[in-house]
Amino acid sequence: MEFIDQASTGKSNFFSYLTGILVILGLFLLGNSALFFYLNFKFPNEPIDSWTQSKITAYLGKTELLFWLTFPFSLVFFGLLFHINKVHGRTILSIFSGKENFNWKRSFFSFGLVFGILTLSLLFQVFFGHDLKFQVDTQKFLPLLLVSLIMLSIQTTCEEVIFRSYLLQGFKNRLKSNKAAVLISGVMFGTIHIGNPEIQAIGYHILIYYIAVGIFLGLITLFDNGMELAIGYHAANNIFAAIVVTNDWQAFQTDALFLDTSQPGFAWDILLGMFVVLPFIFYFFSKKYNWTSLKEKWNG
Repeated sequence: MEFIDQASTGKSNFFSYLTGILVILGLFLLGNSALFFYLNFKFPNEPIDSWTQSKITAYLGKTELLFWLTFPFSLVFFGLLFHINKVHGRTILSIFSGKENFNWKRSFFSFGLVFGILTLSLLFQVFFGHDLKFQVDTQKFLPLLLVSLIMLSIQTTCEEVIFRSYLLQGFKNRLKSNKAAVLISGVMFGTIHIGNPEIQAIGYHILIYYIAVGIFLGLITLFDNGMELAIGYHAANNIFAAIVVTNDWQAFQTDALFLDTSQPGFAWDILLGMFVVLPFIFYFFSKKYNWTSLKEKWNG
């Protein structure tokens, strides 16, 4: 059975999905509140309503704050897996892949390819005098590297499970259309980023890029019969943004190797990503993994 059709292998009634959505929202809120419980425990003399992100960063440091910002995703990830397994009655493998086994090589290859493309883009920016400041600090970078590899891998995989598995398969089961499932889940993925600080810095039109990425990840999940490639892509993108290049207006502000001091904007690199990089990666994957019957799957 195709990966996108796996929802039909278990219970898929309204109650099971309603409780699944409540699990996601409830655990995310619980995870977010954990930071303030921790702050109240560690700094009992500070009133809770006085905490701002800049104040929290000053007290905890950027890396510890990154841990707490990504902590809710770990609760959601394991909680949702448990819910799908016990309430929907599905196997763990069916959440991640339609293949006989989860193909780790695909995830690592996708990660390496995307990380390499982003590194090449960085080298071009350095060569052409982009506003980048090298700021390596070993004592800060090593803890950042450890937290990023663990917590951002969980965070991105959690988002993939929600959008490229739970919702993608759920929409396909209800609407009986691969096309509708990919488009709706992709648009939802893009619009959840509306609260990110980069939206305020760049403008709402940047959501077009997030939606394009969401649809792209849905497509490679559909055609590759599993989330392996999407998981690798998403992890590489977020980890690169955390450990290699940061700025003072994105969601995760870290002690990365480079600080981008340029003014935020819908720049050429975003357009290049949408119209060159994403199509190239899609074409490369399609040839490497011998995707066939693309039209039939898209219209399925």
